[in-house]
Amino acid sequence: MSSAVMPALTEKQIQKLEKSQTMFQIVMRQFVEHRMALVGSVIIAFFILISLAAPLIEQFTGLDPSAQNVFNRYKPPMTMATANSDIKETAVSQLIQLQPQVAATLQSELIEKNLIISAKPEDVLYDLVAKDRSEALNIVDQLKSSEAPILKKMIKGFETYHLFGTDELGRDVFIRIIYGARVSIGVGVLVAIVSALIGLLIGALAGFYGGFIDTALMRITDALISLPLLPVLIVIAAVDLTKIPGISFFLSAQNESIYKLVFILCLFSWMTVARLVRGAILSLREREYILAARTLGAKDSTIILRHMFPNVMAPMLVSVTLGVGESILFEAALSFLGLGIQPPTPSWGNMLFNAQELIYQAPFLAILPGLLIFLTVISFNFVGDGLQDAIDPKSIRR
Repeated sequence: MSSAVMPALTEKQIQKLEKSQTMFQIVMRQFVEHRMALVGSVIIAFFILISLAAPLIEQFTGLDPSAQNVFNRYKPPMTMATANSDIKETAVSQLIQLQPQVAATLQSELIEKNLIISAKPEDVLYDLVAKDRSEALNIVDQLKSSEAPILKKMIKGFETYHLFGTDELGRDVFIRIIYGARVSIGVGVLVAIVSALIGLLIGALAGFYGGFIDTALMRITDALISLPLLPVLIVIAAVDLTKIPGISFFLSAQNESIYKLVFILCLFSWMTVARLVRGAILSLREREYILAARTLGAKDSTIILRHMFPNVMAPMLVSVTLGVGESILFEAALSFLGLGIQPPTPSWGNMLFNAQELIYQAPFLAILPGLLIFLTVISFNFVGDGLQDAIDPKSIRR
């Protein structure tokens, strides 16, 4: 009895096997081939990195997103602004009030070294900051106490460089743009993820069980889809959540608008995902491997979580990326109407709202946040298109 002999592989076949790729590598290769998706992902990564580094940028530049200087309003981009005498005196008064020991030490050293000659000891710091900036810094450099850097930082803050200019209250636009990115992109990503999870749960239950559960859940979904979204969002956004018993304990005046906006957008953003997941589950539940799992006694939760969810992750991922851009637009629209993120918390939407009456006087205040919203939304849309092309089984080239 002769044994079968395996045919020898050719060199070309061996090279082909060596070059074989995993599914993840194939998807990544096809995603990179989508040039606009790659550019969009780079832009999104840059914005996210900048927004996460906002506290470090604030510390490095010495700019405060809430610091106001009404004497330096509507400064054009790339200008230097100098604080007036009132702001200098206010800063010294705050130093004396908040850090009296530090102020006393600095006053004593300035008097002992005859660096400042003043009739009253308590006026020494006021006389120091009233001098020219370079002269005041030279005097501070002669101090040996450990508190000298505090005074030096305060004096340096009296002269600030504004890369993107200042707004209607004299606040730096550059640092507010960066902090606004944290709010706008953060709200968009959070709403997209939460909406996807809600839609995944409802769509999976409706598609898997069918019958009354499917009918009830889908009629609720249809009812919410049929509502005119923007007017409903405006009405709900006008509700004061702090008046509701039990909720006011978890909210403050500063974060109420953010939580309320996230809740509203999550409430009306899951319906498309639910219908998408339901359609996918309906086609999956009659497949052979699902019937085999049922025959082997697998629980419903096991079938849904281990066999169905992995097969709907691809369209879900695309839906999430597209939903981020849509959520950012809704946040900008509500903030533009004055019903979204409330000042002084910066967001790109309320920066547009504050600039709408200044479009001719200071057009850069509207152009900058509007351009950033446009770039972010279109980048997320390109990433979604790239993922859709890369994950689609019909377009995968091995």
